[in-house]
Amino acid sequence: MTFKSTRRTGVSTLTDLELILLDCAFNMVAGRQDYRDVNFVQQWNRSSHGLNDETLVRTLHRFEVEGLISSEAFYDSHGNPDRTVRLTESGGALWESERLPDWTRFVEDIYPENRISIYGHAPDVCDRYFHVACEAGLINYGGGRIRRAVALRKLIYWRPVQPVYLLSAAVAKDGGSQCRLPDWEYFESHRIWWRFANEIATFWPIDGNSEVGK
Repeated sequence: MTFKSTRRTGVSTLTDLELILLDCAFNMVAGRQDYRDVNFVQQWNRSSHGLNDETLVRTLHRFEVEGLISSEAFYDSHGNPDRTVRLTESGGALWESERLPDWTRFVEDIYPENRISIYGHAPDVCDRYFHVACEAGLINYGGGRIRRAVALRKLIYWRPVQPVYLLSAAVAKDGGSQCRLPDWEYFESHRIWWRFANEIATFWPIDGNSEVGK
């Protein structure tokens, strides 16, 4: 598989292939080995960035020299040495200038044990994600108490502390409906949120005098 370009503003000198590296780093700190082409598709569940290992090493080194990322040494689960890839505030700002994320629409979902926990900066968006995902069969929710909370914290590690909302509910282990396959068309047609970089431009403002969103 090869990388398919996601819409961008084009305000930076980053290539499309370089920008996809920041797309992955925007909400997750991972090891450099996870960015190698041989590991990339499985790790990030998206098509290849198309950079060979030598080019990738040079690119990440340049990013660090330019202050877009920081890193530290660690040993992976197999005891192999690696270095992290972590966006700095400057790197995050550059990424934002290219992708124009609407943070009020961002949601993050995790499945601790037999629960789903949905985090975001707008409670109505968290609620909408939960109910649409249930209707589409992505979440196997059988009823029961839905817990809601709010706290000041960092939802994205390089961004400032601000109110983060939580919706949490008990679900079946598999997370999806046992009665039918997920209805991805329904899920997408009712989406008012984004989780991944390739969904951000859906909510770009329409401006006839701008190339943004075209």
